[in-house]
Amino acid sequence: MAVSAKTIAFIVGGLVVVGGGFVLAPTLGDLFNQSLAPEVGILGEPIEYPVNDAGETFGSPIDGSVPDLIAARSDDGVIGYVRVSELDQQRNLAKSTTNPDAVFAVDVYESDGVTVVGSLTVTADTPGARDGFNK
Repeated sequence: MAVSAKTIAFIVGGLVVVGGGFVLAPTLGDLFNQSLAPEVGILGEPIEYPVNDAGETFGSPIDGSVPDLIAARSDDGVIGYVRVSELDQQRNLAKSTTNPDAVFAVDVYESDGVTVVGSLTVTADTPGARDGFNK
């Protein structure tokens, strides 16, 4: 029984595809499991943010991990924290408005997430807590 060149090419092509699948499987698996992996810092240690009395984490975003309250400077120059959920909401409103006179702002808190130390004006161009991680 003679085997044609077409049959040989088909078999070799299949082996390359199947073999390549085995080689790439670990990499593809890592891509799908990234959301399940624990968040770790630059040195491979778990990221542990401080927690206030309300159970909210606070600090600065690190390696894709974002606390509940992130460090920010108020319009008056006071350093404090803004609640990420409030910042995201106001950014979305600023991006979707057609009113050029609309003003959007979030409170700037102490790390307790209760004591207001200032206000931060939010525009459509205001960076979000996760900006820079998805480039």
